[in-house]
Amino acid sequence: MSSRMNRHLTKKQLKELEDQVKAERERIHNKLNLEQPHKNMSDSDSGRDEVDSANDDIIRHAELRFATRETLYLKKLMKTMALMDSEEYGMCEDCGAPISFTRLKARPTSTMCIGCKEESEREELQSFHGRQSKSLGKSISFSS
Repeated sequence: MSSRMNRHLTKKQLKELEDQVKAERERIHNKLNLEQPHKNMSDSDSGRDEVDSANDDIIRHAELRFATRETLYLKKLMKTMALMDSEEYGMCEDCGAPISFTRLKARPTSTMCIGCKEESEREELQSFHGRQSKSLGKSISFSS
């Protein structure tokens, strides 16, 4: 790990966070690899009734949604791993203040201190039109 100008985290804390991120990354890799064969199986729907088929579709849709969520989280973990050796890790991207170890322990992918994150969420809730998801970086549309 490189030496940083704003060293508010000890080497022990950084190691603990790094181990946590690696463990999460490994967990997601394993989960996605285990689910892959299940997603590629094609079911023979010829002898099944409509309710069973509809139920299976709902389950597949939920699994896909969860896999997408896990994939996005995996990308955040990879970005965090790349930042861990830099001066940027553990520093708020909005105000530049150190992010507390407690917050990083709870959410090691945090890029904002708690104050800036709360403010960001308040702004997101108040801005009904043209809202943008901070997590996904996509605009959210409320019209059909």
